[in-house]
Amino acid sequence: MSKALITSPLPWHREAWDAFHQQLRNGQISHSFLISAEAQSGKRLFATMLAQWLLCETPKHNQACGQCGACLLSDAGSNPDFIIVQPEEKSKIIKIDQIRELKQFIETSSHSFGKRIILLDSAENLNINAANALLKGLEEPPADVIFLLLSDRPKSVLATISSRCRALKLPKPTTEQSLQWLATQVPETASEEREFALDYAQGSPLKALITLADESAERKKTLGNDLLNVMKGQEIVSKMVSRYYKNDALDVLNVLSYWLSVLVKFQISGNKELVKGRALQQAATLIPDQAFQAREFSCALLGLYENVCEAQTQVASVSNPNMQLLLEDLLLQLQHLFRQDTHD
Repeated sequence: MSKALITSPLPWHREAWDAFHQQLRNGQISHSFLISAEAQSGKRLFATMLAQWLLCETPKHNQACGQCGACLLSDAGSNPDFIIVQPEEKSKIIKIDQIRELKQFIETSSHSFGKRIILLDSAENLNINAANALLKGLEEPPADVIFLLLSDRPKSVLATISSRCRALKLPKPTTEQSLQWLATQVPETASEEREFALDYAQGSPLKALITLADESAERKKTLGNDLLNVMKGQEIVSKMVSRYYKNDALDVLNVLSYWLSVLVKFQISGNKELVKGRALQQAATLIPDQAFQAREFSCALLGLYENVCEAQTQVASVSNPNMQLLLEDLLLQLQHLFRQDTHD
């Protein structure tokens, strides 16, 4: 998270930001919010801006003033009245000890005699003991404490937690909004590259920005070539998986998810403009002529895509799957789909 003061919402959150403040003006305030949106769509930036606004001593026009003592501390990333709780490094869950540590924060008076904000990221990853420990704070919060809970998957948040929060669902950005925003962030990048990055990120502009700035782009290119060889039957699946499963399993799933989503659309429509990137264009040529618009083949492609999405969910959750076996299974399904005798 950026330490700098955030004074303007992302373009696709502007309407939600204004609507939220209208509700506050109408006296509709809560001590706990469950803010949900798709992964990497900017909900943490939204929540951080909200926290900074709530802490500001003299907010103006729905924004933090940027000049008071609280704003200067927020700008330096050291406001003692703002605490963030999230899964610890190399862990996917929020543990009870992390929630217990909040007790002192909750019971200590505000340093500025204003509000105190607890931002709890990935609320769906609270384990049962941590959730139970959090309940008391949600049920009987001090008057000056506000909880901001974030989640990619609000339906996975324990009902005992979500029922005590006011739901705030943030909208997904449109393609036009995303491309316009990317153009302001990386104006030196060609529009075609921004479109491809957004397509690869499956509509997430923040993820697309990371892709455009990613120094490992060459590694992703190698991954694409390896996937292509799997589809052609020129790569032994177990050997490919052995190169990736320890450190790059999520990259494999993300690229495979993107490829399959594009191939499904291409197989149904025949629109070549949907297929971007040399390796993926070659992969599209592996779809047999008789398979175009064939329901059986599109169902098989879509089924594999859904399996990959489920695998992504497992990796993001606390289930801790065996990544080597998971990747081998998915890539064998991919290879089988494109190497059946009927496709030769």
